[in-house]
Formats: sequence, C-alpha cells, structure tokens
Amino acid sequence: MNRLWAIPIGVFGALTLAAGALSQPVARTFAVPLTAAQERPLCAAADRSDRGVALFKITNLAAGTVQYKVISTNLPGNIVGSPGAHIHGPAPAGQTTGIVQPLTLTGNEVGVVAQGTFSNPALVAAALANPQLYYVNVHSTTCPQGVIRGQLN
Repeated sequence: MNRLWAIPIGVFGALTLAAGALSQPVARTFAVPLTAAQERPLCAAADRSDRGVALFKITNLAAGTVQYKVISTNLPGNIVGSPGAHIHGPAPAGQTTGIVQPLTLTGNEVGVVAQGTFSNPALVAAALANPQLYYVNVHSTTCPQGVIRGQLN
C-alpha cells in the first residue's frame, strides 16, 4: 500500500518543482543598434559608417541585475573616461535627457568598448515597462554630446 502512495506523491512533487521553475522570470535580452543618425544633437564629425550595438541581458529581474556589452566601429575621437557610454532616460527617440546608468569602459577604441554588470532594479522595471523611453549612447572626445545612439526598443 505504501508503494501506491509513492507514485502520486512523486508525480505531485515533480509537478510542483516544474511549476516553480516555470514561474521564475525568463532572462530578457535587448540588442540595440547604435547609429550616428539617431544621436541628438548630431555630431558633425560622425558619418554613416559610425555604428555599433549594445547588448543587455537581464540575469536577475528581482535584483535588477544586467550584463552588458557595447561594441562599436572606429568612432571619431577617443572613448575615454567621462563622458564614455551610458543609458539615458526617460526620453523618446529624438529627445535627450540625463544619464540613468553609466557603463564601464574597457579602454578599447574599436570592438568591445564597454562591458560589465550592474544592478539597478528601478531602471530595469522602468525599461521593461517602456523600453522606447530609454537609450544608449557612446561619447568621444570629438563628440562629447554623443557619437552613436539607439533606443532600447
């Protein structure tokens, strides 16, 4: 008789574990194309070949933990220190606003120019709710206002 109860209890336990796993948030990834044409104000030294991509992967929704990587072409000037690379918001395409999250520079001028992890639960919640209101840009010594930009959506 005890063996008969073991099967339903085992099935119930497996279903409970599976339901718990399904209720965990799935990692969300943003791949954001960055172009000179999206930057405001436009940088006179930038041209159509100046571009990049920013990759953001939310690894822990509750903690607001995000892994990121920003990759760019050979932008005019040097990408050093401040201003560097940031997430700005809230502002729709074509408008500017303040920095909400700095991104750590790698010291590279081409390829992976920023990379790291940050935890910012308020930003993650707001960006998931309205990604079109947040943008990433990369600044350089030649274009301190920004060279390339892209909205999260």
